[in-house]
Amino acid sequence: MEFKQIYTKGLAHCSYVIGGKNQCIVVDPARDVEPYIEAARTFKLPITGIIETHLHADFVSGHIELAERTGATIYVTAQAKAAYKHYDMADGEEILIDTLLIRMIDTPGHTPESAVFIVSDLERGKEPALAFTGDTLLVGDAGRPDLFPDRKEELASKLYASLGRIAEIGDHVEIYPAHGAGSLCGKALSSKLSSTIGTERMHNPALNIHPEEAFVRTFLEGMPEAPDHFARCSEINRIGAPPVYSLKKPVAYRPGDFLEMAQSGHLVVDTRDQLPFAAAHIPGAYGLSLKGNFATFSGWVLPPEKPILLVADSPAEYHAALKGLYSVGLDRVEGYLDGGMDAYEDSGYRTARLESISIVELKERMDAGELLVVDTRLKSEYDKSHIAGTVHAAAPDVRKRYKEWETGKTLAFICNTGNRSLLAGSLMLNLSCMDTVINVIGGTTAWAKLGYPMKEGG
Repeated sequence: MEFKQIYTKGLAHCSYVIGGKNQCIVVDPARDVEPYIEAARTFKLPITGIIETHLHADFVSGHIELAERTGATIYVTAQAKAAYKHYDMADGEEILIDTLLIRMIDTPGHTPESAVFIVSDLERGKEPALAFTGDTLLVGDAGRPDLFPDRKEELASKLYASLGRIAEIGDHVEIYPAHGAGSLCGKALSSKLSSTIGTERMHNPALNIHPEEAFVRTFLEGMPEAPDHFARCSEINRIGAPPVYSLKKPVAYRPGDFLEMAQSGHLVVDTRDQLPFAAAHIPGAYGLSLKGNFATFSGWVLPPEKPILLVADSPAEYHAALKGLYSVGLDRVEGYLDGGMDAYEDSGYRTARLESISIVELKERMDAGELLVVDTRLKSEYDKSHIAGTVHAAAPDVRKRYKEWETGKTLAFICNTGNRSLLAGSLMLNLSCMDTVINVIGGTTAWAKLGYPMKEGG
């Protein structure tokens, strides 16, 4: 049996290529399908099947393009009510692809249509060898059941039953989930990207919280914020996203044309690092550094109906940004700034700035009572530890809460390193009447390294 796990770093997403003697299948492909085609080429096996464990919420799947380019059949649970050409699988149904016997079981909970695909390698025997668990059972955790707020109690209860069902597959069975640490599809994911059912039975809290009422209560407490794009991506995946090659190719715009388009309503997404953005950026630009969680936060804050213009330092960074935007269904990328900000500034056009300060200066000014400091990390991070005297608001929440901070006091944003606070600062500059907004470089990580005190708890 051939096997390859493919990890998409920014999304903490795991996908897979698994092959028998003469064919291979792809499980939960990302929007960029080239790694799967390359893996199949390495295996010297055609891709004949594509499995979707559920309607992914945090990214747009590449199943449609991959099926179009390979002729593979897409297999998905009938509960997904998929609108594209596919094969509906019923609970407990088996399919044979070459020497791989694959059984699907419905495991609702994370989403109503979540499923697990259990694989036997018939060259070794009919006993299950591994299971693709999607976001139902993760290493160290289980998928969050709160993505449908009006059904969260129902789905948490179903998740409890589904986990019990998975636990019965067999302790020796290896599990391969769709996400690892860093994903917002759970709250306590391990950095390990595979495990066994037996190991998870012993160490995963999700399999050891009983009775059902305690499980439901626990799993609905302390979940990280669900980004705005989750519902949108799920629906895109139900319908099927257009192939990337069919999208309008972005073009290079000279500074004058770029500025004119920006002023006419195009979104400017600046992918540069904190300090270059702070020193000079196009007025109204979103500060979304590629060094941060670019794809997730782009999907979270950028209005999907608006056309996008990119600012990047190099062709490689431009292509990375384009890939990240496509991965969360932001397909309306019109173009990029030809020559980058150097060309823009050389043309003499007006720029905006975002003040930056160091941790040392932050402490001095906080001690002097000069600043209102907003911690832009997730609530779970803030509740674990934070700088005393700060208030909390996740970076995307600036869009809703910015008026709270128009107090006349100088406003500073902080996160763990400076990337999320960069986004928060750019949003504040765009939405508020404030001329001066501060981004704290180095964040709470640098604060702790300098030995400054952190307050434990919320």
